[in-house]
Amino acid sequence: MLSIRKSALVMLILTLIGSSLLALGSHQPQTVQAEPLQPALATPRVHITALAPTPVSLQSAPPAPQEVAQNQPAAVKPQSEAQTAPQSQNVQPQAAPPDDAAAVLLRNAAVLQEVVARRAQDPSTAFIYKFMQNYQTRGDGGGCAAVWEMVPDYASLPNWLTTPSRPEQLYSKISLYFLAAMLIKNKAVDASACENGGLSTKNEWVANNCGLSLAYAAVVQWQNRFNEVILNVAQETGVPAQLIKNIFSRESQFWPGIYFLIQEAGLGQLTPAGADTLLLWNPFFYEQFCPQVLLPEVCRKGYTNLTWEEQELLRGALMRMVDASCPLCPGGIDPYQSEFSVRVFAENLIANCNQVGQIIYNATGKKANRTSSYVDLWQFTLVNYHAGPGCLSAAIETTAKSNMQLTWDLVSANLPPSCKSAKLYVEEIIYMPAEAATPPPLPTATPTPTPAP
Repeated sequence: MLSIRKSALVMLILTLIGSSLLALGSHQPQTVQAEPLQPALATPRVHITALAPTPVSLQSAPPAPQEVAQNQPAAVKPQSEAQTAPQSQNVQPQAAPPDDAAAVLLRNAAVLQEVVARRAQDPSTAFIYKFMQNYQTRGDGGGCAAVWEMVPDYASLPNWLTTPSRPEQLYSKISLYFLAAMLIKNKAVDASACENGGLSTKNEWVANNCGLSLAYAAVVQWQNRFNEVILNVAQETGVPAQLIKNIFSRESQFWPGIYFLIQEAGLGQLTPAGADTLLLWNPFFYEQFCPQVLLPEVCRKGYTNLTWEEQELLRGALMRMVDASCPLCPGGIDPYQSEFSVRVFAENLIANCNQVGQIIYNATGKKANRTSSYVDLWQFTLVNYHAGPGCLSAAIETTAKSNMQLTWDLVSANLPPSCKSAKLYVEEIIYMPAEAATPPPLPTATPTPTPAP
């Protein structure tokens, strides 16, 4: 008999969620063609758009728009405000522009607080808010360097493995057609003046150039709102901040919900297989998350000793944890849940680092720090995150049996034919131009789902 703390209603809801996600977990990437990009619409390298402060507690309401405006330093005022002429007396200075997604959330602070209060009491979502409030952060911040028992030369690391000192130093590299479409669909941006309401006639999940142009300020501010929490999580966990942002940009274009029919959830597009990796290979996270769903004595058996039904229940709950979709919330997203999910995805990367170390040991009998560089190991980790341990294990074993060094060039060359997309995935994640292109290369897929292993 399944021992769970929650009521029968919770078990039924979460089990149905887990079952549906697992049933749909196997899929192939779908290509979403975007329209040719117009000049000057690339996401800038450094954003200086004013950001709404992240609420520090679920027990206190988000600050009113007037309070936020007073507390923001003048140095981070939006560029459009700094370059415009003095405002007419008929214009209220605290009024937000219609395409400012963060301001829309602030103007609806009372609605958001009411919705969050209901969600915190709803049996299907209450565990999420309890977990967010009770979560204990890591104290060491050693990240994957500690997992692999390495001390990397941080001064010589490539940009994609760095953690800058200030949030505004994090940047995106692509034009976010999908994010623009989601902001338009959720009425955070008014693109009614554009053809087809600002959406591509070829695919409703992609903004056309007119929609992207109107949504541009909101797109910059929306993806930029995660910079501070990404930096904080990077400092707590040791996972490089720019890497986290690159993954979110590639996986979801910073939309922390579900990508229409593809059953992947959240900023990093977690799959049921990815949830399995996190729960199995990150004991620090598992020990805190499991008791929110199962009885503590059941959790103490360890993830591998749980029944299939108990594991499925945990996977479904974790998928629900990172899916910040909230139809009743202003903007369609729960901002508390979406920002907390950054930490969940960082812990997931640490889980993948642990699994990579074990894969290498299984193939060579040596610790990862004796076979590969820190940079190489992170590239292996991205393969594991994207394509799963089967692809990485096959490539590592082939390379090791040939008595070749476990470098990225050699291991990636030995990926099985069915796993070749993982090499392209890694190359896209680690590509860091000095400046965003104007115009940037034409996107080939927006966003790009991760194939289940």
